[in-house]
Formats: sequence, structure tokens, C-alpha cells
Amino acid sequence: MKRSVTGVKAASRGGLESSPRTPVSSSGKLVPGEGSTASAAVSDDDSDEEQVLFFEDPQQLLDIFAELEEQNLSLIQNSQETEEALEEMKQTIKATQTKMDKETSILKEQIDKLKNAIKREVDKAKDLETKARLFSFGEFKSEDQELMLEALNKKVEDVYKHCIGENEANIGTLQMLTNIENRLEELFEEIEILPQDKVEAAEKAKEKERRMRQREDKVEQQKIHQEERIRRALERAKAEPKKRTGRPLVFRSEPPSFLKEEDDGSEQATREEEELAYYFT
Repeated sequence: MKRSVTGVKAASRGGLESSPRTPVSSSGKLVPGEGSTASAAVSDDDSDEEQVLFFEDPQQLLDIFAELEEQNLSLIQNSQETEEALEEMKQTIKATQTKMDKETSILKEQIDKLKNAIKREVDKAKDLETKARLFSFGEFKSEDQELMLEALNKKVEDVYKHCIGENEANIGTLQMLTNIENRLEELFEEIEILPQDKVEAAEKAKEKERRMRQREDKVEQQKIHQEERIRRALERAKAEPKKRTGRPLVFRSEPPSFLKEEDDGSEQATREEEELAYYFT
């Protein structure tokens, strides 16, 4: 083996010396060119006799093994990390599924409760509607009902104007009430988001304002009542006195009471009889 390799190297050196323009590879093999037919023939004969080794140094093989080992370790580490991530994802999916199942069961229970409550309210509404028809049958005239509905519509429209705005679309009373209810729900949701201390302060201020308004209304009512009493007193003072005619009414006299006289003789006889019965019997 050593002799053949040495012969190849010597032949390659001889070829290089005879034709300096002939290209040579990094492993020492001759590359055929235009002006080196003799060298190419020699290299072909040598390659037919024995193949040249791919590795010239054992360290090259060790380096390749080390590189493959590093790649294997990197792949093993990546697979372990992927497996850990997959396990964490499985745990997360399991926990999320359990939580969603629990929330779903709670929501289903709430839906069932709401359905039952709606059913009860619908039945109650039907019952109240029937009772209202029975009690109001023939009580109010159509003109009076129209006046009441018109007054109610004006009141609802006034509330709608203060809560939402002008009734530009000219919607009906029921739609206005629905919009007012939706607005109230939105305000309740906003109140829940606001800080608790600010909400309490606003509630106290509104409560104080309401009490002051009630006090003012009460004073105004008392003032009106006092003025009405004074007006009635003045009217009675200015009115002519009523003349009484006929016999005046008098109370009926009570019947005379008779005092019961005590009978001392009968009491003394009774006492003597008791003494005789006690001592001689």
C-alpha cells in the first residue's frame, strides 16, 4: 500500500516536472489537461491498479465523528425540549378543557333557571292580564282610556328626552321604554366599572340632593295647606251665621237610681244560726 502511494506521488511529481502547466488536485491526483496526455495516461494506469484513500489523516475521521456526535446531541436536546413543550401544552389543554366544561355546566344551569323564571313570569303576566280584563271590563270608557294613554305617552317621552335625547324618529311608547331600559342597563354596567369610592360619593351627593328636594317639597306642601286653611277660615268668618230653627236638641236625662237598704236583722239571725250550728252539732 505504501509503495503504491509513493509511486503515485512520484509519478505525479514527475508529471508536474515534465509539464508544469498541468493542474493538480488537493489530494495529489492529476487533473487531465490539454497538454498533459502522458501524465494522464500514467495516472489512469495507477488508478486502475489501486484506489487512492479518501482520508489522508485519521484526525479527519475523528473530526467527522465528533461533528456527527454534536449534531446527534443537538437533535436529542431539541427533541427533549419539544417533548417538554408538548407535555406542557397537553397539561394546559387539559386544564382549559376542565375549566371550560365547568363554566359550560354553570352556564347551562343558569340558562335553565332563566328559562324557568321566564316561564313563571309569562304565566304571571297572562294571569294578571286576565284579571285586569275582568276588573276593568266596562269600567272605563274608550275616551278615558285614550286620554290616559296620551298622558302616559307624554310622560314616557319626557323621560326619553332626559335620558337619551329628542324623539326624532317618532318611535312608539313601547320602543321608547325599551330604549330607556337598555340605557339603564348600560349605565349600571358603567357604574360597576367605576371606582367604588367615587360611586359612593356620587350616591351620597344624590341622596343629599333628594332629601333636600323632599324637604323643600314638604315645606311647600305645608305652606299650601296653611294657606288653604287660612282661606277657609276667612271664608267662614265672612259667611253669614246660620240661623237655627225649631226646638233645640238636648240630652236625654238618666233614670233615677235607687239605693238598696241593708237588712241588719236578717244578717244577725243568720249569724246566730251559724253559731248554734257550730257549738251544738
